[in-house]
Amino acid sequence: MADILDFTKPHVLRNEEEYDCAVAEIDTLLDTDPQPGTEAYERLEFLSVLVQAYEDTHIPVYEQSTPQEVVNFMLEQKGLSRDDLAKWLGSSSQTAEFFEGTRPLSIEQIGALRAHLGIPADLLIEVDAE
Repeated sequence: MADILDFTKPHVLRNEEEYDCAVAEIDTLLDTDPQPGTEAYERLEFLSVLVQAYEDTHIPVYEQSTPQEVVNFMLEQKGLSRDDLAKWLGSSSQTAEFFEGTRPLSIEQIGALRAHLGIPADLLIEVDAE
């Protein structure tokens, strides 16, 4: 398996191996904290769209947890509260908006939750069930 997917001829993710590779690359890119407008940031957004499309097609909605459910679970596992998230999400109001479902996580917030709570990035990407 290649460490980085070759998209010289762009295509959708065709199988679980390509999906796993894309998720791993997203995690690696998040570790570098790419700045908006850079090639790494653009690749991160591109791979996120591909992963989302694969999940929408191959993972039944009933099997998917919301990012809020995943964060709540990890907070419980680590003995933390929602108040502990404000320092990683930016503020108490951003934390409340995230849990209310009125504010999706930014790439920076996803990276922070991945770093501090160990949540894979693909579990923090909003899924539209419509």
